[in-house]
Amino acid sequence: MNYRTPFTVLMACAMLVACSDKTAATADVAAAAPAPAAETEAVSAPAPAPTAPANEDRNEVVKSDIDRAREAEFMRAVFGKDYRADSDDALADLSDPEQHVDKLSYVVSAVASKLLGNGRAVLVANAETANTEGTAESAHVTQGLLNVFFLTQAGEGKWKVSERVENIAALGSSGQLGDVQWTRLGQDKLGLAIRHGYTGQGYTINQLALFEVGDGEVTLLTQGIDLHSDNLGACTEEMEECWDVSGNWRFATAQGGGKHDDLLIDFSGFTEKIKAGVKLKPDQDPPRTSTLITAQARYVFDGKTYKLAEGRNPVPGV
Repeated sequence: MNYRTPFTVLMACAMLVACSDKTAATADVAAAAPAPAAETEAVSAPAPAPTAPANEDRNEVVKSDIDRAREAEFMRAVFGKDYRADSDDALADLSDPEQHVDKLSYVVSAVASKLLGNGRAVLVANAETANTEGTAESAHVTQGLLNVFFLTQAGEGKWKVSERVENIAALGSSGQLGDVQWTRLGQDKLGLAIRHGYTGQGYTINQLALFEVGDGEVTLLTQGIDLHSDNLGACTEEMEECWDVSGNWRFATAQGGGKHDDLLIDFSGFTEKIKAGVKLKPDQDPPRTSTLITAQARYVFDGKTYKLAEGRNPVPGV
């Protein structure tokens, strides 16, 4: 679906769960596709040449001074007198993400921007509920709200808002969306990739959300592809199984000739399980068996969303 106005329901809950299939269905694989990649403890076949840099899955997107100055300019254009230069945010009323009738007060900060050419630009912003003092009121489980503003260049180089897409998704934790970066979903297809997640009680889960950014509209392509999980913060000697599994993603030309590129993810990590039937001496930690994980998954766009078509996603759910 295309969203010129916000969703009617928030698209995520505070505790993320693995919501996509972990094993590809045979029917989902194109007849001409190669055999699925190895699932565990085997070296995967070389991936097709990516259409984007191999280090797409960066932990942090570093902004230049030019980027920050441009985002400040866009924030002034969007929020006017509500923009606060000293804190580099805005205290503004946005659509209620649940009711869409009333306006609520939010602290809004820029997270990404891009010049589209021909006097057009787009600003991505994170919104947090504001308290009566005008500051963000977010707990650890509070998600950030995704906002996208489209701008056009008016006379004398000034910018004005052409489309507002407010509070369309709830992602991340501690009031923040997560790591936001631009990507290419295919030829002439601009995408927004957000790595979002949650850490609690020693468990961590990170997922990938993808949005297509069109002409004044934003389309959700997938919200919950698992990229990482671990329970190392809860891995005591009594824990039956401990793990740490991560994936690096990139896009490659669609095998089926579709307009949207295929999403490839290379996974690596390990699991450790307590050996069964071993007699222990007093104060002796139970021995563990470690298994290395190496796998690859291919996700294909089916016209509505990205679905697992080959291989396996070995990231454990939490």
